[in-house]
Amino acid sequence: MTALYPVQDVFTRGEISPRLHSRASLDLYRAALAQCENFVTLPHGGIRARGGTYFVAEVKNSAKKTRGIPFIFSSDQAYCLEFGDLYIRVYAYGARVGTVEIASPYLEADLFELAYVQSADQMWITHRDYPPKVLTRTAHTAWTLEDFEFLDGPYADINDTATTLAPSDTGHLTPKMTSNTTPAGTVSATAASADDFKMFDRDKTQHLILSGGGDGFIRYRTAGGAQRVVDAYWLTASSKATQAYDFFTAWEVQGSNDGVSWTTLDTRTGELGWGNGETRFYDFPNKSAFEYHQLVFSGGGGDDATNSIAAELAFHVAASDQTPFDLTASGTAGINGGAGFQATDVGRAIRLLGSDGVWRWAKITSRTSTTVVKIVIYGHALPNTNPITRWRLGTFVPGKYMSSPARSMRSAWPSAGAFPSMHRPPATSTISRSARRTTTRWNSSRPAAARPTTYCGSPIPTARC
Repeated sequence: MTALYPVQDVFTRGEISPRLHSRASLDLYRAALAQCENFVTLPHGGIRARGGTYFVAEVKNSAKKTRGIPFIFSSDQAYCLEFGDLYIRVYAYGARVGTVEIASPYLEADLFELAYVQSADQMWITHRDYPPKVLTRTAHTAWTLEDFEFLDGPYADINDTATTLAPSDTGHLTPKMTSNTTPAGTVSATAASADDFKMFDRDKTQHLILSGGGDGFIRYRTAGGAQRVVDAYWLTASSKATQAYDFFTAWEVQGSNDGVSWTTLDTRTGELGWGNGETRFYDFPNKSAFEYHQLVFSGGGGDDATNSIAAELAFHVAASDQTPFDLTASGTAGINGGAGFQATDVGRAIRLLGSDGVWRWAKITSRTSTTVVKIVIYGHALPNTNPITRWRLGTFVPGKYMSSPARSMRSAWPSAGAFPSMHRPPATSTISRSARRTTTRWNSSRPAAARPTTYCGSPIPTARC
């Protein structure tokens, strides 16, 4: 009997179970495949050859394993990242991108356990044994790999032992000033008073007349021309703010490196209704360093527009620009089950309740002993260096990192064939009848003679790509 080869031009059912290979009576049979190799089924009914790869260059060290990961910004801006032993290289448009090579912490054995997700110009990378990292592209040849900074927490319960934590610094831009020029830097204000320093003396109980009108400034110049990055501040009103309503209602925080040209870092308006001695906290994004920092206020002076008054101003140095300082525990109770600080605590967060009743958080940068670690403080400067009685250790411990960037994050791999500029594979791929789901098998180099030609006793049509 002559074999029949019916025309099949629809493949929308994909691959089906081998148990259905003889069920020709089913409607799905006439749109299904037994095997789909090196092709991708399309919702319109047809199929197309899967995307492929081609040789670009030798990896840095062929004796070691490497991993290729795509970094796709758009259809015409796509990269292939070569992850190797302690490095990352970048390829685009069929060649390596200049001499770009980013140092990474990942060893050869770690490469295929990395989880990642990419969006726009950033890729978040995680591994259970390393802090999460962020790979950032700022230009075609400018790439950086940095620690991902978690914003505060999560934390264990508040410490209920007698152990206190004493910081040796506060994160302030200014030291505790005792005059306009001591112990370091220079304070000046609109009123040009010898008491201008009292805005930075860490004493909220007194107040200072900063202007005889409704506007003016209070300024601090860093000693020795040093330039610092400020990203937050807090302002305290006079203890008699409601007496004449002489508080500020609008202002700008500005930075400068010559005292003449100023850059606005933060703007506030409509700051009304201050209470006596009230402190308000503000933060803003900033990565620029300046020698001078000032608060230029307006709308002060109350209804008569005279005598703008405040009690205290504190600028916070960004954690990335701080010199880590000691945090000393009075004992080990409450710290790692009584064992005290450990080397594995580096990178761990600590939440601290300041003497003003406001929680701040810090990150451990190094460990000196079981009772001493170095930290940088985030968000807002501490009011003073008094021992902290209430604190919470972060529960996110280095060496026990999550293995995926986040529960909702998905792999950054594109759909099959979507990687830009991918070439088709060699013409040795086949498709065949009866299938349910599409699979892509990366074995197109297998010779045609080695592949079976029938499934379930039925002839199988062959196509080449």
